[in-house]
Amino acid sequence: HTEDLPLIVFANWRGFSGGQRDMFDEVLKYGSLIVDAFVSYEQPVFVFIPPHAEIRGGAWVVLDASINASVMEMYAAKGTARGGVLEANGAASVKYRSKDLISTMHRLDDKLIELDAKLAIAVGDDDSENEVQKEIRAREQSLLPVYEQISVQFCELHDTPGRMKAVGVIETEV
Repeated sequence: HTEDLPLIVFANWRGFSGGQRDMFDEVLKYGSLIVDAFVSYEQPVFVFIPPHAEIRGGAWVVLDASINASVMEMYAAKGTARGGVLEANGAASVKYRSKDLISTMHRLDDKLIELDAKLAIAVGDDDSENEVQKEIRAREQSLLPVYEQISVQFCELHDTPGRMKAVGVIETEV
């Protein structure tokens, strides 16, 4: 800080859990000290997310360029860098619960659309209705793992450098 040099941070931080071990190791305390240092830093600060690296969770708080917007800028490697508060698996489990995935299946899957039509016709005929409902449940269960993978991939798209640029989190892809 006293040498008046620019600072380059190569960031590959998964964030802070806030769990007992992090509390014991004072991870949050040291994270706040980093934020304090960035606030008072007067030279340029370049944060770079290298290829195949990621910033997650509390690391966003520590490295957010708005901490000292007059000197801080963030960049990310084209294509393979990732950034977001939650990892794609976590975001998918929050945004796309099983009932949401099943609803999507019924909207998109030709076989389920056909079975839903059969079910509407079978109303009143208990045996036929139960048989169609069994087919529907079986189809839903066979598709669920695929739709779960698709939801994770969809969430992964929100963590790419292109998306980070679009929402103004990074200056550009490098």
